[in-house]
Amino acid sequence: MKIWWLDYHPAYDTVDLEDYEEAMAIRERISGIASLSQEWTSFKAVLDRKNKHADIVGQFGGALTVTRRAMEVLSELPDLPVEFLPLNCPDGDYFVMNVLNGLDAVDPSNSKEYRTGSGRLSRYDELALRQDVVQGHDLFRIRMHEGDTVIPNIYISDRLKAIVEANLEGYQLIEIWDSEFSWQEKEAKYNAMCKEVDNSLQLTFPFGKAIKFVQKNKGQLALSGKWALKAREDNEILLGSLNLDGTYAWINPAFYPPIILYMVWGVVEKPKKKFFIF
Repeated sequence: MKIWWLDYHPAYDTVDLEDYEEAMAIRERISGIASLSQEWTSFKAVLDRKNKHADIVGQFGGALTVTRRAMEVLSELPDLPVEFLPLNCPDGDYFVMNVLNGLDAVDPSNSKEYRTGSGRLSRYDELALRQDVVQGHDLFRIRMHEGDTVIPNIYISDRLKAIVEANLEGYQLIEIWDSEFSWQEKEAKYNAMCKEVDNSLQLTFPFGKAIKFVQKNKGQLALSGKWALKAREDNEILLGSLNLDGTYAWINPAFYPPIILYMVWGVVEKPKKKFFIF
């Protein structure tokens, strides 16, 4: 069995709260596992159109923002541990999907931890799960095995993944655990994939020129190991991270990880000169 991280895709239409302070307040309230339906206010939201329809249109610190279509599809599964909290948006019916199931599913002996200098568990760089705990759950969040922190991601089963793929559009699905393929095996395969990317580059340049390249050559990627860059039509830069299946998970970064600023970037095919403008 596999477990998947369900997320929005920043290249598709997204929905944001109109008020920044309200958005931060929602993130704080949803960081744990608790029902908010009794105290919910229908916050004002705005649609950021990118001319690519999505049913998963945003993320709020452990919750997803979804369309009415997504709510109806997911609500067909009986006893799904979720509540849909309405937003006030003039462009359509949107809901914050608050997941109410937090599992103590981490297998700490086989997970790869990242700890701060004080020894506090900060995150998992690689996550191993207990199959006996996640078995039978279609939608859930995961509690860290130390402290009271809940990982701010939503995870789904193979069964729910199939339903999402058959009925919805505009989202990302990222495999985070496979009961038959350990993260150590994945890491070896992943490192080989990243090395293969670097070996395939036909033309290389520094980060600054990589940004200019993707802005001038829409739809093309600049690559460096696990990372990729591409530009939206409005010249916003998306940062991609390589998945094991060869696709990329994309984000619209608030900042760039410092390491990527000093990496060698490139393209796998030399573009025609007239389209390659620095």
